[in-house]
Amino acid sequence: MNMVKKDQMAEENFCSISSDIFKFLPKSGLPFCLYRMNPQTGNFSAATTPGKTIVSADKKRIFKECSKDLIFIKNTDIADCRPYFCANLETVIADMANSISEEDMALIIVEALKEASNKIFKDSIKKNFPDFYSTLLAAGELMHDKPNIIWHIIPHLDKQHSLTNKSISNGIIGAGICLHGREGKPDLDSFIEYLVALFLCDVGMSCLPDFVLGKEFSLSIDEQKRIRNHPISSVEILSMTKSLTKTSLRAILEHHERMDGSGYPRGVTSEKISWLGKLCGAVDSFVAMTMIRPGKKCMTTVDALKALYKESYLYDPNIIYALEKVTYRE
Repeated sequence: MNMVKKDQMAEENFCSISSDIFKFLPKSGLPFCLYRMNPQTGNFSAATTPGKTIVSADKKRIFKECSKDLIFIKNTDIADCRPYFCANLETVIADMANSISEEDMALIIVEALKEASNKIFKDSIKKNFPDFYSTLLAAGELMHDKPNIIWHIIPHLDKQHSLTNKSISNGIIGAGICLHGREGKPDLDSFIEYLVALFLCDVGMSCLPDFVLGKEFSLSIDEQKRIRNHPISSVEILSMTKSLTKTSLRAILEHHERMDGSGYPRGVTSEKISWLGKLCGAVDSFVAMTMIRPGKKCMTTVDALKALYKESYLYDPNIIYALEKVTYRE
């Protein structure tokens, strides 16, 4: 009976780390302790000292013990692990998705996506796209496998306007619609197509100068033209990566089209806009309405939904209803 209690406590308070996880943890200045489990007793003892360098002999021993599931971290130390976990999201999801709580994993996913998105929006899309794409795929596969993690991610979305924050909000809220707002769960390949389009529909905006993106007052005619051209710029940029499907690229081109033909860049009507294009457009509008930005009052979730319902001639009402199910939960 005592052994059962010990096993339960171990499961509740510790999670094992693999040798692949140990590889990327710093070996000097690690701010928390690694623990070794005695397989005979189930008791834990410190395998390292916080802040101290792990010497070569201990590194080899701990590495071998990781492969036997004998090295652990405390669940309470996951926050200190987050910077290392965010930079290695694929490995963390592959090795620890079933041992880290969905609340902790949600924070790791948001921060990892923010780091990866910042690099393509603020630095170089061409140079950083492969890392961003692999991070997004890992997060997407986990959300598809564990759809309820989206409910833990949504509260951590940053409403302060930036291309990065808007991209992540578009992606997560859109993912929620795909997995919770509709009947039937899409297959993984389709879900990834949806997710990629939702995250990247505004990537062409990164080519615009900061003074246009951050402008508080009315845009000039030339600036309006440059902004209205961003769906085309997004497709041109992303076509060069050769990573996106035609379905995703088409939706990105269409995300500012509207069902009555009043949108851009082509001004096509409902029957010529794909379902994914309509989804991207509705989510993008909702997120834009509810973000905090200079010189523009942000709407509450309720007011933004009301505005979208009122403009049902522009947006697919079924998508707005699904959006409500995801964003307005009592």
